[in-house]
Amino acid sequence: MNQDNVKGKLQELGGRLEEAAGALFHDETEKTAGKQDQLKGQARNAWGNVKDAGDNLVDQARAAKADAELKSERAEAFERDHKVEVTHEEPHR
Repeated sequence: MNQDNVKGKLQELGGRLEEAAGALFHDETEKTAGKQDQLKGQARNAWGNVKDAGDNLVDQARAAKADAELKSERAEAFERDHKVEVTHEEPHR
């Protein structure tokens, strides 16, 4: 959860309160403004979710890169320690 999620939830809650106040006092303008704030809050919360998903993808990519580098280093060390030579021979026909 990030700032956009928190602010979005708070804006949505404020919109619900505003809509309820408008209904209580029969003020259609207040009700409409409350509904708009709820939608804005939902949109901001959704944006926060997108940002979190992007951050998670970046973290996964960094972890995969580090894993690949470690495996490469281990393979090179094994080849060096065991004097493994990789040759490519043409298949016999």
